[in-house]
Amino acid sequence: MSNQNNSKSEQVAQVFKKITNSIIGLQKSNPKVFYGGAVLLLIFFLFTFVGSGTEDSSQMSMHLVNGQNYVMKNPNGGDVLLTIRPIFGSAGSGEDSNVCLVKPDTDVKVVEQTMANYITYVKVEPQGGDCQGKSGWTSKVNIKQ
Repeated sequence: MSNQNNSKSEQVAQVFKKITNSIIGLQKSNPKVFYGGAVLLLIFFLFTFVGSGTEDSSQMSMHLVNGQNYVMKNPNGGDVLLTIRPIFGSAGSGEDSNVCLVKPDTDVKVVEQTMANYITYVKVEPQGGDCQGKSGWTSKVNIKQ
């Protein structure tokens, strides 16, 4: 059995040596192809293993129920801006579209939900703090259970 294991390990070593020699030969004979292949492998691994987005995808799949209470929390930290309409990016339109800044960890009641420009927006009513009694729109990513 020991001889069989040695012969298999020798075969593996020979295959590895052949592959290594082929790669080194390619580097010497055609460096553009060699380095281009290396860059493609690097890009493939970056797209495959970096930025899986597990936190974001689980947050976006969270099902919100109108009338239920949730917690307002900006994933980037800081306060959450409530606006009068669900479409952001209207800065410079000449009107004041901001309703209130909600402090982190404030309880909010979900009133309505809509989708605009592939982003889910939620109309909420803060249940405490300076914004209590007001309602406004924010992105769904700012709502936690």
